[in-house]
Amino acid sequence: MKTFLFVVVLFLLGSVNAQGNLQFNQVVTVSTTSMTVPAGKVWKVESYSESEVTFNSNYSSGCINVNYHRPLVINNNNYYFFGNMATASSGANYITTGNKLPIWLKSGDQIRTVCSSDFASVIEFNIVP
Repeated sequence: MKTFLFVVVLFLLGSVNAQGNLQFNQVVTVSTTSMTVPAGKVWKVESYSESEVTFNSNYSSGCINVNYHRPLVINNNNYYFFGNMATASSGANYITTGNKLPIWLKSGDQIRTVCSSDFASVIEFNIVP
């Protein structure tokens, strides 16, 4: 009986399928134009590079100041990828932690930068059965 149950459990485990396998498709460069992950694809954001410019409080000054970091905008939320850095405000020091790369985006997710001189490097994968 134990052997029979063991064989049944092995059969059931062997018949469980994952949602799909990933197959490399292309490398995508993301800039200020909002891009959407296509159906049947996933994106792996490998890197985000800022040029030596920055934004004002509403991102509309043309990215001319080097004193601030700019976000990568994913699904209309701002994410910063600058690692750890010390900042000072009103005489107090703070240590901030940036988000870590890589990150994965599913079909329908949107991504863009805020300055045309910045870019994110993305690997696009097909989801195959």
